[in-house]
Amino acid sequence: MQLEGKKIIVTGGGSGIAAGCVRGYVREGAQVVFCDVNDEGGKATEAAANAQGAAGKATYFHCDITDKAAVNEFFAKAVEIMGGLDVLANIAGVERNRPATDFEPEDIAFIMNVNFNGTVWTNQAAYKIFKENGVEGAIINYASDTGLTGMENGGVYAASKGAVAAWTRTIAMEWAKESNVRCNCVNPSIKTPMYKYWLETAGPEVVEPYLAKLKAMFPIDGDMGEVDTDLVPVMVFLASEGSRYINGQTICVNGGLVMVR
Repeated sequence: MQLEGKKIIVTGGGSGIAAGCVRGYVREGAQVVFCDVNDEGGKATEAAANAQGAAGKATYFHCDITDKAAVNEFFAKAVEIMGGLDVLANIAGVERNRPATDFEPEDIAFIMNVNFNGTVWTNQAAYKIFKENGVEGAIINYASDTGLTGMENGGVYAASKGAVAAWTRTIAMEWAKESNVRCNCVNPSIKTPMYKYWLETAGPEVVEPYLAKLKAMFPIDGDMGEVDTDLVPVMVFLASEGSRYINGQTICVNGGLVMVR
């Protein structure tokens, strides 16, 4: 078990990528406290993670990461339960698709509040705990290849993820110098349950051309990756001591769709 004894907070664990990371961390022996605003999904993830019979344990709480006071309260509960904190995996995120001419103030506020503001509040809360306890912790944020390439009909989402990457590089400099805390970004191109549902229901006239397009785009497999086999091992590594000298990096888990220097 690579994460035995590790104490980890995960955001957005009610579904998709974050739920897979909660399960993976528990399998590797970590104590995990995670949050979402989707209580039904959060409880389901908690039950699935704890049903694995692993040495780790998952505990779910409701928390809206756009609310700084709520974030601080959630982190305090998590630390009380686990007896400390070693890693934050901030995965929660939202998206709205509009032509660039059509975004309204409420769209921008919704996307930026979750994707960027939520990143700032959770990162600050984690770093405060690391510094107070003298822990050389790890922060793993979620950006996106769209922050590098742009995204048709997703300009604000792309902008929010570009902001997350820039923020992460900044705190990687500041907080490593102060406390040896490492901060990195993951850019995933991974199949989620929602995506798989779309594949099953959209119809062959839509799906087949789309999959042909993906085959030309992704060097590995000609397709997006799987949560459990392609992404979770990277997340385990970034939470482990094996990654302690990796800092301020953007880790693209995307089969070579976008290649960074």
